[in-house]
Amino acid sequence: MHRITAIAALLASTVVHAEAARVDQFKWLAGCWGFDTDNGRYEEMWSAPTGNNIVGVSRRIADGFTREFEFMRIVTSGGGFDYIALPQGENEVRFNSIVADGTRAVFENPDNAFPSRISYEFVPPDALNARIEGQSNGQTMRLNFPMKRRPCP
Repeated sequence: MHRITAIAALLASTVVHAEAARVDQFKWLAGCWGFDTDNGRYEEMWSAPTGNNIVGVSRRIADGFTREFEFMRIVTSGGGFDYIALPQGENEVRFNSIVADGTRAVFENPDNAFPSRISYEFVPPDALNARIEGQSNGQTMRLNFPMKRRPCP
């Protein structure tokens, strides 16, 4: 009986380590990113991948005030990854990964009108191209966020 318990514990620890290794592929996303436009300054900050997730926050600052913000997480889920967004800190929206290859990640939720797709692509040494796309008022809409690595506040 002790042998079965030991094997079960070993298998459980192997699963935890496998999840941690998988989420580690998002280490290129960790840090602070941003860009400036006429509509304000956009910032994204991502934690280092730990355990089975990486946590982020984004905001748009204009005229000295935070005008928009969002909490985000990328978590391991069913052999892939989920991107979980809480826009304005409200209802959670979940997107499933369709691409996660070491410098690029694409997440989709066809049931969410806008955005229905979120993508990130790391361009070495210090650029991050983010995009959200979907349908808004019957029109296809795409917003690009061409960010550069910045010092963290």
